[in-house]
Amino acid sequence: MAGAPDPDEVDGPAWTVVQDVIGPLEGGVDADALYATGARFGGPAPTGSGVRARLLVPAGRTASFGAYFNAFPAAVWRSATAATAVRLDLLLSGPAAVAVVRSDAGGAVAHREEHAVGDDGRLVVTTPLGGAAGGFVWFEVAAVEDVEVLEGSWAVDAEPLRGGRAVLGMPTMDRAPFVAANLRRLASAPELLRRVRRVVVVDQGGSPVAEDPAVATAAAELGDVVRLLRQANLGGSGGYSRILQESVAERGADVAVFLDDDIQIEPASLLRSIEFGRLTTAPTVVGGQMLDLGEPGTVQAAAERVVRSTFWWAAADERTSTHDHAATPLPDAPWVHERRDADYNGWWMCQFPLEAVRRTGFVLPLFLKWDDAEYSLRAAGIGVPTVSLPGAAVWHVAFRTKDDSIEWQAFFHARNRIVVAMLHGGRAAAVAGYSLALDVKQLLAKQYPAARLRHAGIRAALEGPMALERRDDLARARALAAAEPALPRLPLEAGAGARPLRPRLTAPSGAGLGAWAARAAAQQLLRGASGPLVRVPRADWWVLARLGRVLAPTADGEALLRFDTDRRALAAGLLESFLLHLRLIVRWNRTSADYRRAAAELASPEAWRRRFTA
Repeated sequence: MAGAPDPDEVDGPAWTVVQDVIGPLEGGVDADALYATGARFGGPAPTGSGVRARLLVPAGRTASFGAYFNAFPAAVWRSATAATAVRLDLLLSGPAAVAVVRSDAGGAVAHREEHAVGDDGRLVVTTPLGGAAGGFVWFEVAAVEDVEVLEGSWAVDAEPLRGGRAVLGMPTMDRAPFVAANLRRLASAPELLRRVRRVVVVDQGGSPVAEDPAVATAAAELGDVVRLLRQANLGGSGGYSRILQESVAERGADVAVFLDDDIQIEPASLLRSIEFGRLTTAPTVVGGQMLDLGEPGTVQAAAERVVRSTFWWAAADERTSTHDHAATPLPDAPWVHERRDADYNGWWMCQFPLEAVRRTGFVLPLFLKWDDAEYSLRAAGIGVPTVSLPGAAVWHVAFRTKDDSIEWQAFFHARNRIVVAMLHGGRAAAVAGYSLALDVKQLLAKQYPAARLRHAGIRAALEGPMALERRDDLARARALAAAEPALPRLPLEAGAGARPLRPRLTAPSGAGLGAWAARAAAQQLLRGASGPLVRVPRADWWVLARLGRVLAPTADGEALLRFDTDRRALAAGLLESFLLHLRLIVRWNRTSADYRRAAAELASPEAWRRRFTA
């Protein structure tokens, strides 16, 4: 873009533009409520972050831009940067009344200003950010006559402390349509491309994405900035470590941005993430949140934590991490306004400062599962926090449509959780106890193959750090899954002859859980697969545990799984589980020490270069 200013220059003496007011992306998902409520969306127009719908406010209506992508997350900026105020620069097509609103941590209005915009359509308003505990800033436009929001931006009273030249990286495995669509979205966003040094696609699939015509066409639109690499399938940890290798080697790059391959990119989110990272007072891992590709107005993951007592994933606040912004806009959802701290962010979209990468090394060779949590825990150990940035997100295929806890991935879930707990201070009895409880739930739910995969994963963790160098873990996990009698997968019509049942059972919990599980196990061991075949609406473990023969839908709802009680498998599984977890406790301290001694070498750039060339 000839004559354009350097994007690393500050806009003015003290203000830095960090977030634009945007409409929905052309060709994107149907999620208008994430951009504004009460507005109409006009024909497409090019912007710095893509071709977008124009923002129109009809006569006699008030439109609120207190929406996911247009509200300004004041508390997060107050907490992680030196900014104390935010400035709204707005250009309307004509006169209107504009209110600027700031909420507090409880969602109540803490500050409100009313402004009359004249015929020139211009408004500049500065608002204090308020406290770091919570709160957003947004604006509302009341139109007497039809009015269009021609331009809008938020700027903060702070200057960048580091560079923002990015390498965008996406590992992929046989998902060429997603890759092509996302490359096209990047190509439509000139302001983002000014920040991008390189776009790296690491292809680990069976069919080369470079040979896909749609990918080739999209890559040609981006030109030399794209690099399509092909390597053996080293899992997510291998794909993302290759991106880190390319990023560290890329001259002038400041950050690496991880992107999953089953997402729909929102280019404005990437710009916001980069700008936020430039202004944080300390190098920071900046995470994008996850929106549901199937239900585009719903957040699927926001601030994520690792529960240190059990070493299990959890949302910092389930209400925020599952909120439907289309049903309940931000101003009407007080629980969303509180700032939530994160331990890590999933790698559907996550940005890493390369100055921190050079200190922490690359990703542990865990293949998949838990590598994202481990990397942020490791970064936190050297003073690099993780922030889940509201208003920066991608749409991702929802986890609720996947059954990976009962398929071959169960091996990696179990092994890698144990490894990460050993590296980051997990207590043997608590971690093993929680793992044992998961086993018991799966066995009572008749998921015997999954329990055996989990046991194989725990045994692999106990083999020690050098076992992570094996190249056959994927093949082993898949072979184990194939060798076990899998849960029968049936078409939906197969449930027509089964008795429908809407169980009133509630999930057992608390002090009585152990006794409840013991009674359910005794009942299964005595009765086996007796009783009628019934069909239930969901595969809740506590429901499956009380029935002998059950049909339940898969996670994606496209088929039925059949669960039959097998007394021999239940008894053998329970015995193996108790003995295996006892062994885990006994060997915990010694094996943990082995992992801690080996971790730096396992995650080193040199080790990954050897794996890439093996």
